[in-house]
This record gives sequence, structure tokens and C-alpha cells, in this order.
Amino acid sequence: MIGFEVTNTSYGYGKGTLILNGITLKCEKGTVNTLLGLNGCGKTTLIKTMAGLYKPDGGKVTYDGKDIHALSDRERSAYIAYVNQHGNHVSDYPVQDYLLMSTINSLQPFEEPGRKQMEIVDRCLDLLGISGMKSKNIGQLSGGQRQLVYICAALVQDSEVILLDEPTSALDLRNEHTVLSTLKRIAEDTGKTIILSTHDPNHALFLDANVFLMDGGKIISNGPSRDIITAEKLKMVYGDGICFSSDLPYREISYTYCSVRNNSVE
Repeated sequence: MIGFEVTNTSYGYGKGTLILNGITLKCEKGTVNTLLGLNGCGKTTLIKTMAGLYKPDGGKVTYDGKDIHALSDRERSAYIAYVNQHGNHVSDYPVQDYLLMSTINSLQPFEEPGRKQMEIVDRCLDLLGISGMKSKNIGQLSGGQRQLVYICAALVQDSEVILLDEPTSALDLRNEHTVLSTLKRIAEDTGKTIILSTHDPNHALFLDANVFLMDGGKIISNGPSRDIITAEKLKMVYGDGICFSSDLPYREISYTYCSVRNNSVE
């Protein structure tokens, strides 16, 4: 069933400068999707447009048939949670208090968080393996730890879609694996739709995701990761010299890394 749909959508800064140029895509409910491409290809702009932060100059963005740009912030929060690349730049809140602010969708108007909301927070902290951070101030955490907290806030919000802009950019390899594994499991177990941007083809392979390959503000190819992460298609975006192996079973390995090796393919 189609959930998120972007139809002939364009967005630009100033006259004649298109960052997104006629983007059309469809994401089925309960799937993991990646926007894959080089830095500067329009991934972040597309994610922000899908999150309702940018209003497109042309076209439409809908979820479950509803125009997301016509919804109030509270209405939109029931459908979409957004995690930006650099977090939310808060430092003075304890992690637990910060996460409780994301429980809006489980509260009635003017209701304060209570036991139910605490249980939601604890469950999401456990899911990401960061329960030990609960009583710490966000300002005490490393950049990677903060990013895990911001992702946890998106889970606490309990929206139908989670949009993430380069969610692993500040993480070490172990935490990167934790986040990607968790996102995939959430999609499989809860029916949530996961859409993330990345410049790393390995993420799409590991997630066994639906891939939207972007270049120059356009989607130039779309399909399952096994069909898109090929030498021919990667060359269209990343140039010559991409070497990779796709023979290993995705679910049984940590990562299958692309590499440069004498312009050959393994």
C-alpha cells in the first residue's frame, strides 16, 4: 500500500536555481527507503520538503492521500517524525526530559506526560541500547551519543513515518550498525515507513532497502538495492573506480563495503 507520495515536485532558491527538479517517488507503508547520492544532489532538500519544512514551488507531497503541507504541525506530527543531520542543538535538558517532550502523540491537549509516557521513553531507550544515558544532560554526551538520542526522540514520537537526514553521519561503526539494524527492525515489526538519506551505498545494501538514486536534483533510478547498487548505476553518480561485491547475504553480515580497486568490479 502506497503511503508517502511525491509528485512532480520542484524546489529552488532564487530565480532559476532548482535544487529539486520534477521529483516523483512512491514509498510503500512499512518499507525502508534510501535517498542515495553525492553530497549536494538534493537529498537534504527533498527530506525537508517531505517533512513539511520546505513548501515546494511545484508539485505535491502526500501521505495516505493527505497533503502534508496543508496539515497543522500537530496533525503532521502524527504522520511524520523528522531527524535532521546535526540534531536539534539542545544541551541543558536531561535525556529523559527531552524525550518526554516528544510524546505529544500519546497526550491529549494540555495533558502532561505521566507513567504511560515514561514507559514509552524507557522502551525506546532500551530498543536503541542507550538506557544508561537517561539521566545525563544532552550537553554531556558525545556527538554520536546525541544523534542516538535524537533518533530515539523520533521513535518516541510514534509517527507512522520516520524521515532521517544522514542519520549515521556522526556515529562510529558500532553505533552506525545499531541504528541501521534498529530502523530495519522497526519497519518490519511495526509497519512504520523509514526514509533516510545517505551518500553511502553500503547503507542501502545492508538495509536491503528500496533505493532512489539521485543526481542533480533528480531521481535517475529507483528499485531494490540489489538492482540499483550495480557497477553501471553507481558509475552514473560516483564516477569510475567503484568496486563492490554483492554476493554475501545481507542479513548475515555487518556491511558489504564498496571500494576503489583499479576500476574493476568484484
